[in-house]
Amino acid sequence: MSEPVKLGEDVMLYCGDCLEILPTLAAGSVDAVVTDPPYGVNKAEWDNSFPTNWITDAWRTTSRMLVMTGNSSLIDAGVAIGNYKDCIVMHARNGMTRSKISFGNWFPVLACGDWKWEARPNYLPFNIDAREKIDHPSPKPAAAMIRLVEKYTQEGDLILDPFMGSGTTGVACVQTGRKFIGIEIDPNYFEIARKRISEAQLQIRMEI
Repeated sequence: MSEPVKLGEDVMLYCGDCLEILPTLAAGSVDAVVTDPPYGVNKAEWDNSFPTNWITDAWRTTSRMLVMTGNSSLIDAGVAIGNYKDCIVMHARNGMTRSKISFGNWFPVLACGDWKWEARPNYLPFNIDAREKIDHPSPKPAAAMIRLVEKYTQEGDLILDPFMGSGTTGVACVQTGRKFIGIEIDPNYFEIARKRISEAQLQIRMEI
């Protein structure tokens, strides 16, 4: 694990294994975990199954999680994470996503933990920006992550993503006034995430 990179007062990025970094974070220090781990659609060599060895350490830091699982891992992931509350449907109006047997235009997000009822939708449509080109095999569109964090977290919340990838969760947090901790094991993806989040800090709020 290298030294963490601090981007201003509200963003801390770690290049390393989340299994090593999560135990170093203070218990109960995070308002929500929002993450997109591998879930077994074989888009890359590391994407062959939904990992579960991070879940216990993540629960130590927070009481709420929003976890993207992919359709093929939805049930197994829900059982592994525990304390299931709801499934949020992220609907791409103008794009397609891949499952093990077909293509569709939505992906699930599991809401687990201590979620209180609020008048918020569990169906979140978004448009994919065709100009958004990211050097990662499985990036989530920024518009989708912005909708998710905006509807299910509060401005000023501290959000943790143990599988930061290309940094889209961090971009969404910066765009919506949330604080962010990101962890990414791959140095190349970490650098992509660092650059995207730094650029997002200089931009005005993205219209979705």
